Amino acid sequence: MPFLQHLTGASDLITPYSATRAGFVAQALEKNRRGTPFIQQARDLKAAAQLASSPNDLLGMTQIRASLLTAAGVSDKADVHLQPADRTAAIANLVENFLLPAGSGFVDELVYRFLLTRGDSLGGSMRNYTGAVAQQRLSAAILARLRNQGSRFLWRREDGVWARAP
Repeated sequence: MPFLQHLTGASDLITPYSATRAGFVAQALEKNRRGTPFIQQARDLKAAAQLASSPNDLLGMTQIRASLLTAAGVSDKADVHLQPADRTAAIANLVENFLLPAGSGFVDELVYRFLLTRGDSLGGSMRNYTGAVAQQRLSAAILARLRNQGSRFLWRREDGVWARAP
């Protein structure tokens, strides 16, 4: 059986600690890199929101409307399916149910809720990133093996074109 050339037991399927660690470290670095714009947006949101004397004042601040919607828990993906009235209702709900009860801490509450939604979207994009990296590594390993064996094969490039390996 050909697979016995590569696998001698179940332990051959266990990823070594060093590889697991390296993968998690690389993912953490990428997550921090991708998260930096969200932190900058949160800082800008905080500076703008501090100009409001009450949570209700935020309702008229059109320059931060997109961030208010994010703080209301509406993702970018969900936003494209909403009507303007739905967006207004989501922001009003945020103010009524979360920012007004926060009292003088409403700006911090706003920023925390903004970051909560952005963090959720970051988590999703990181899962996609991790899956894409795994797919690239597996594909590269399979192609390398086929080439090293002198196998003739077709493969589909990222641009969708089928290519013939020598």
